[in-house]
Amino acid sequence: MRSEITSKSPLLDRLIALLLGIGSASMVVSQNSRLTVLWDLSYILENASRIAAGDVPYRDFPFPYAPLTFVTQALLIRLFGRALWHHVAYAALACGIATALTYCIVLRITRSRIASVILTLPLIVVGIYCIFPHPFYDPDCCLAVLCVIAMFLRDDDSIAVGVLVIVPLFVKQNIGLALLAAMIVLALVRRRWRTLGGIAIGGGVALLLVTTIFGLGNYIQWTIRFAAARRLPPLAQQLETYNDPTLWWWLACVIAGALLARRWRVEAIPLIAIPWIWVAIRFFAFDDPLEPQINLLRTWPLMIVIALLLIRRPLAFLIFATIQGTFLSQSTWGSTYGIWPLLIVLFAIAIDWLGVDRISIALASLVIAVTLAGAIRYVVLEERLEYAKIFEDWRPPFAELVAWTDRNIPRDDAILCMPGEDLFYFTTGRSPRVPVLMFDRTINPYDAKTIASFPNVRWVIVKKRLQLNGPPPMGQESEVLRLMPLTPAAHLANYDVYRRQ
Repeated sequence: MRSEITSKSPLLDRLIALLLGIGSASMVVSQNSRLTVLWDLSYILENASRIAAGDVPYRDFPFPYAPLTFVTQALLIRLFGRALWHHVAYAALACGIATALTYCIVLRITRSRIASVILTLPLIVVGIYCIFPHPFYDPDCCLAVLCVIAMFLRDDDSIAVGVLVIVPLFVKQNIGLALLAAMIVLALVRRRWRTLGGIAIGGGVALLLVTTIFGLGNYIQWTIRFAAARRLPPLAQQLETYNDPTLWWWLACVIAGALLARRWRVEAIPLIAIPWIWVAIRFFAFDDPLEPQINLLRTWPLMIVIALLLIRRPLAFLIFATIQGTFLSQSTWGSTYGIWPLLIVLFAIAIDWLGVDRISIALASLVIAVTLAGAIRYVVLEERLEYAKIFEDWRPPFAELVAWTDRNIPRDDAILCMPGEDLFYFTTGRSPRVPVLMFDRTINPYDAKTIASFPNVRWVIVKKRLQLNGPPPMGQESEVLRLMPLTPAAHLANYDVYRRQ
């Protein structure tokens, strides 16, 4: 099996990568055709519209996220105008590239075309933009991490690797910081001075750009201090996914099987397969409707612990640190939607450690078949997106609101939209004249009294029924309305409009 090297047919490998990428991109297009997650999409595109119009984040308005995803979407708006399909095309293209790149990375690790195709197949369903199909920072950051990994595998000590490893930090802080810290540790331990030099160069250039464009103090305040205070979960919450009896006996089986497999190949392989056999059985016979989803996601902590056992492999160390950094946002269950390629690379490292032969490929086939079955159910039922009423049509009442504002509100008047779930500014092309466009505690630094005193606000629009499930994320609407001198202007199907006296 090891003789099946890509250099024998690089054209075939490019074709396979292209086909896998097209499969992932097609899934993204299909997802966008059947659902829209207003809360998250509006935050990206509303702020991208604001940036495209000339507002500078951190300096002109509070902004707790790294800039590159928003700047990229703002560039699309500046180049091609305000049309949603431009951003859908971006997500599809990024997802296709990430899947194709993952295949190339796995191929370089395993040096087996068959194993690489098998391992990469699930990304047609769970590629970086297949679960959440709109432009977002986690998938973008995963794509940047994959670029770092691909370059690292080509040359593990180069200035280019050091410079490139800075980029994910400006896509999403927690993922990028974990990768950067791991790369610095690895370079120091292995005496990779070129890499350290590249990090110094890239970091210096980034520092200069941040200071010049945003202001260093502004950037640190919003992306580090405020973001950590509002979004960083407690350590106990981060570790609770490992406190799982099912995970413990899974690990016992896999570790025992892997150690024995180094001496007795066939006899030990069934031990390694037990967790996935269990997942397959419970996929069809379960007591809790969430169990198939939970078992699918349990493979993440399972493979993370396995990566910890393979930590002496530089790539395993980098991916282990990066995934743990990702979980600083929403722990295992909430954070995996945009980084599935990293799990696939971990599978590849584990298979390579076992030795790529017919037995390990059979094991990989079982693992991937079970993962793919669970992934299809996970995506088709949209179990990750249960926080929103994604299959209702929210367009008619929003179209009514847009038409009413076009007729009745001058374009230069400042409008306060609460809680900010809709693509209002992106759709209307109006200029935001308030500092915050979405009133969620992880984003909004202002209390009700401060919001009520925003200067120049002439109109207030309150959405009555949200796509987002659960209690209103703002929880301050009634207090803001009480503190502002308002007169009702219109009661539309799903919106109340008030005019400030």
